[in-house]
Amino acid sequence: MNPTTIPDIREIEFASTGCPLCGNCDSQPFHSGHDLLHGTRGEFHLVRCIFCDHVFLNPRPTTESIGRCYPTEYAPHHLGIGEPVSQPSSIKSKLRSIPGLQRFIHWLTDSHSEFIPPVESTPKRALELGCADGRFLLRLKELDWDATGVELSDEAAAVARSRGFDVQSGTLESANFGDSQFDAAFAWMVVEHLHDPVSTLSEIHRVLAPSGWFVFSVPNLGCWEPRVFRRYWHAYDLPRHLQHFTKTTLRNLLAETGFELVRMIHHRTAYNITGSLGLMFRHSFPKWLGQRLLKFTDNPSIAGIIVLNPLARLLALFHQSGMLTIVARKQAGGGRKES
Repeated sequence: MNPTTIPDIREIEFASTGCPLCGNCDSQPFHSGHDLLHGTRGEFHLVRCIFCDHVFLNPRPTTESIGRCYPTEYAPHHLGIGEPVSQPSSIKSKLRSIPGLQRFIHWLTDSHSEFIPPVESTPKRALELGCADGRFLLRLKELDWDATGVELSDEAAAVARSRGFDVQSGTLESANFGDSQFDAAFAWMVVEHLHDPVSTLSEIHRVLAPSGWFVFSVPNLGCWEPRVFRRYWHAYDLPRHLQHFTKTTLRNLLAETGFELVRMIHHRTAYNITGSLGLMFRHSFPKWLGQRLLKFTDNPSIAGIIVLNPLARLLALFHQSGMLTIVARKQAGGGRKES
């Protein structure tokens, strides 16, 4: 990022908040740090709610100014984080000529990060929150889903629309979808960016059909990574990640918004590890290695994924992966509960 384009904390409006999950205003310091990834100037503070243990950024950028914290090259607006780069056509043709090899490589590189639920209705209607440039919408289309997206970044939304998808720029709330309009909703590494996750999940509950599916992924604060990497933990991503979830706080969020937890899936990936090491080396030595690791984290190679596969599978087996996918279903009623 060009130093002249790095936003200054004084250019961003901040506001204090109570716990976004339970509303309690009593919290204790959890972690303070800087934007090690994109260089937003200033120090940012995470706190832990003393009532429900949820960790969140406080004070935090307002909804009007948080966009200044996202550079145009922000990776999730383009390639999905952790998605392997495409193989050259020459390699693909060679793989097809070797019986079983392509299937074996798919098994090695499957991160178990995306879950598409079984839906028998016709047409199958899907909504993706934070669809970026439409990569996952394209996959849904190939599986015969009628896919719609919402994306906060105007540039990324424009790319998705150029691919032929119905994508609205803005928030889910501003999209004004009808009740029970979708059979499934997806949000890949989005919920941690939300100012009010309870309100947004309640809105998702409203637009889902009865017994509709909500599938989303978030970083896993409850794993070993933040304790080992500390301020260099890639998933802190200050100040863009406003919420930091554990399995317990995720269950609380789902219960508060009318969803039944079906399954928690630990990703078979090590991208938080490579990203954390990248930040550590980039801010110490050797810097070139740090840059290489960060580039790999945003756009991993097939060979790199295969090398990391044993470690990633071991961490997932022991439920210590740095990323989780949550599979939930809509319950009758639900939405934000009144106190």
